[in-house]
Amino acid sequence: MSPFFLFLVKADIKLAFFLFILVSITDALDGLIARLTNSLSFLGKLLDPIADKVLILSLSFAFIKLKYHMPAILFKLILAREVFIILGSVLLLYFGVVPKPSYLGKLATFSMIVLFFGLFIENIKNYEIKFIDLFYDVVGVFVALSFFEYLNIGVRNMINVFNHKVLK
Repeated sequence: MSPFFLFLVKADIKLAFFLFILVSITDALDGLIARLTNSLSFLGKLLDPIADKVLILSLSFAFIKLKYHMPAILFKLILAREVFIILGSVLLLYFGVVPKPSYLGKLATFSMIVLFFGLFIENIKNYEIKFIDLFYDVVGVFVALSFFEYLNIGVRNMINVFNHKVLK
């Protein structure tokens, strides 16, 4: 669904906004229901973060081209974080380590979702939200901090993997 946003945001932003809200609500409900019913699965733990990454990257690419768009530096920061997390997760999985989201990572993802909500509103209503520049900074800080936190976690996990392999 998410790559479709690239096209849809330009073609029909109101429909894209409706689908974004729908996807966000169903994603949150899915996670909540899984936790409440204790029905977390290995596949769900892998696919849910991938779906989040695809949504975030698709919307980031879509919003870099519109009238009211995120600053290029924030786009690059988000792109670097998401690509790093994807590649790092694949590497860790290859070595048998299942990556786990951090609280800060979840906060960064949530802040990006709120930012996309604001960007949708700006582009639909055709006016700039007064606090949006401050929110770019807040999102940028969360994204940067979570990037460095995941880098630290990834390096520590890889050191443990190599130490364990050497000890065997």
